Amino acid sequence: MFAKRRCHFTHIFELFARYIYAVIAITVSIAFSFAGNIASNKELVDDVKEASGIVMSADGLAVLAVIGVLLLISLITLLYCAFRWRYTFVSAEENTLIYETGKFIKKRVAIPFEKINTIDMGRNIFERLVGTCRLKIDTGAYSNRQEKNNAEMNLVFSLAEADEIRSFILNRAELDSLAEEAESGKNAIAAKEPDWVIRTGVGDFVLYGLTSSSVWKLFWIVVAGVFFIGELAEGFLDQAFSYVMPYVEWTTNFISRTNTVLILLGMLLFFLISALISDIWTVIWAAIRFYDFRVAREGRNVIVRYGLITVKNYTLQVRNIHALIIKQNVFQQMLGRCSVEAVCMGFGDEKDETALLLPIIKTSNLNKLLGVILPEYVTEMNAHPKNRVGIYYHIVKPIIIWGAILAGGCVACSYISGVSALVNALAAVLFAAVIVSGVLSYKNTMLDWNDNVVSVQRGGFKKVAYRIRTDAVQEVQIKANIIKKQFGIGSYYVHFHGPTMNNTSVSGNISDKYFSELASAVED
Repeated sequence: MFAKRRCHFTHIFELFARYIYAVIAITVSIAFSFAGNIASNKELVDDVKEASGIVMSADGLAVLAVIGVLLLISLITLLYCAFRWRYTFVSAEENTLIYETGKFIKKRVAIPFEKINTIDMGRNIFERLVGTCRLKIDTGAYSNRQEKNNAEMNLVFSLAEADEIRSFILNRAELDSLAEEAESGKNAIAAKEPDWVIRTGVGDFVLYGLTSSSVWKLFWIVVAGVFFIGELAEGFLDQAFSYVMPYVEWTTNFISRTNTVLILLGMLLFFLISALISDIWTVIWAAIRFYDFRVAREGRNVIVRYGLITVKNYTLQVRNIHALIIKQNVFQQMLGRCSVEAVCMGFGDEKDETALLLPIIKTSNLNKLLGVILPEYVTEMNAHPKNRVGIYYHIVKPIIIWGAILAGGCVACSYISGVSALVNALAAVLFAAVIVSGVLSYKNTMLDWNDNVVSVQRGGFKKVAYRIRTDAVQEVQIKANIIKKQFGIGSYYVHFHGPTMNNTSVSGNISDKYFSELASAVED
């Protein structure tokens, strides 16, 4: 047990930063209205000038009024945050963590150690500078409205205190004998550095960048940036365009006289340069985000730590990990790489919160690495024989639909402006992409299960595989329209217990003869 303690005083400023956005929005709207009344009240302006002896215009006085109101409300908000910090305490009693807050309206939360699902220790750049750490304790509980609550405790401590509390909770949850030791006067076991079994290197960052970059994202950022600059500097751009326009006209005339092949080569060169810039940026971003990525297994807990500027350090209890998600985009499929995320109660239910286990690894090494940190999820995806009717829905049907759309588009373009080799080439590329996507979709659609894990896989260019713990499956469904029922195929829906209300994996156009066997395996 440990006595009541407050979190670090810098929590005041982090609370203030959290509230200040709403405060500024409300204050500015009120202050400008107030300032307008001041500026229009000539008598009030004259009285203020006379009383203060300051020579100032009505507009200047209105600006001072806005600043004054903003500072006053900001000060009140800061005092409120300090008041909250002053009456916020954390303590431990027997096998329970106690979180108390409030003076006049008190709130007291009792969290049994065995109910704590995740312990998240995150550090942004400010917290690293001042030597603090944000400690989040989450049980994954839902409110009466069936909406996920935020973390039960989300406070800032010194790094040493946060590590001490984390170690105390893990030790008490891990060993029942600590209750007797606590009665004899022993404190929590001191924190120690985990035995990291998985680490990332420079090669992992490079591969992640090369296989995760988005050229189209970069393209739209550039387009948005151009429009934004255009709004800010319309006059400057007008002069620039008048200077550049002769060169643009010359380029247009040159293109109109140039072979279509050269135009396509130019577009390809632009795409390659954009792809190179995007790859370089993604590699740098991955190196910063996943710097020194480490994973360890300690008893019944998995510990993950990574980050250069913002450090993430979270502890997941194995019993609360209900599924793994293995993701691969088309580049990662070609290179035999994948990323792995955990679906864990109490983690991943808030914005931008992902229980990442492995950012990028060889797919062939997946079971080997899982055997070290999560042997409960080691399984081979032995796909059941597929119904060949699925070829129609995965490949033939998309080809017919998209073929008709692209052909119609080509005919319409040729009717409007004549036959265009560029339009036809683009349509051919899109049609080839549809074929490849359909083939990959049929190939990647799989369903398998054993006593421990239900494996569901789907996807074309983006492949996603779920490994769901059998006892976490809540319901299995199969859906099929009249035509699919005649051919004996359907889409399997596996609903499982997770941190959000909708945790479902889907695999479509698989033979319905496996449904009874899968349902029996899940019930057992």
